[in-house]
Amino acid sequence: MSIPAASSSEKTPQGDNYQPSSCFSSLPDDIVLNCLTRVPRCDDLNISCVSKTLRSLVRSPELCRLRSLLPKKSVYLFYYHRHQDTERCHYITLRRGDEKITTHDDDYQVEHRSCSLAAGLLTSPCFAKFSSYAVSVGSMIYFPDHGSPLPSKNFWVLDTRSVTLLRKGPCMKVARWARDEAMGVVDGKIYVIGGSGVESQVEVFDPETQTWEFAGEEKVRCGSRFSASMERKVYMVDSRHGRISAYTPREGISNEATERLSDNMNCMCVVENVLYACFKSSGLMWFDTKLKVWRRLVDSDGKVSFFSLKNAEKMAEYEGKLAVFWTRILTDVMKTEIRCKMIALDRVGDEIRGKIERFDIVATSPHVITLSHCLVLSD
Repeated sequence: MSIPAASSSEKTPQGDNYQPSSCFSSLPDDIVLNCLTRVPRCDDLNISCVSKTLRSLVRSPELCRLRSLLPKKSVYLFYYHRHQDTERCHYITLRRGDEKITTHDDDYQVEHRSCSLAAGLLTSPCFAKFSSYAVSVGSMIYFPDHGSPLPSKNFWVLDTRSVTLLRKGPCMKVARWARDEAMGVVDGKIYVIGGSGVESQVEVFDPETQTWEFAGEEKVRCGSRFSASMERKVYMVDSRHGRISAYTPREGISNEATERLSDNMNCMCVVENVLYACFKSSGLMWFDTKLKVWRRLVDSDGKVSFFSLKNAEKMAEYEGKLAVFWTRILTDVMKTEIRCKMIALDRVGDEIRGKIERFDIVATSPHVITLSHCLVLSD
């Protein structure tokens, strides 16, 4: 059924006197609330401007309660340190606490784990560094082998239900340097692009059949250090200039952004279908998919104030917020702190505004550590 378009002479309703269409306003509050639970939290501010009714629903504790019933998401933050002649890998998880639900919905629990390898499966002395991007499908996390000094076909799997055991997965068809390849998940399958140093075919891994296949005959070349999955695309970013290209199984690689930034990228993640990145000079930015440009994240007053986070090492989505992680070495007591800031995000017109809601030291280590991966998994 087609919906007639509004004429150009019609004015957009504004102010508190505006009432939603009769179809929407006639819905019971419980149905509207169930709809709102599936709307990104960053749109709450815009929605609250539509009418008094929606404003009260967006601010209601009931909406927080319903959102809390959605599948929980956990942040897995991996780090490693050198112990004698070996590299040891550990990770911490952040997940919403099981305590009494609050209207702020920002309580979380932190758990610490160490990774161990299935006997005899360690093939790369630099494996624990995971100098690459990893992806998750369900409860499984997939890591390509480090590939140093030579490219590797090896693939490693961590089943988060077993907590600590890393096992070797099926080998890829093409040997690749993990630090230069792009990885992403489209429709539950893992796509690996580039990393071979020459033009090569894209590979796709099916977690259900545990098999690798070539995605097509086309050969592409990719040297991306950062990649992420969004809107059924694998986005690949040139870390030196912020240029973006995207891969889709049907269309192959296409350019998404042509602007050149004289800045280096530290890390990147997706929060509710928006791509965010931290640049060494520009701080936090987000990618406008309509204009195909990078834009600065501003504070609640519309001012640019996130330069202090330009040293961020890893980022991830946490309950619709942006979790930013970095390390600080305390030389006087010989330990390293893993620090985190939670940034709430709101869309205001064409801008995205951020507000730092909390700052925490989520973990400490008696070693000098390096953050290696940061992923989000649904329970």
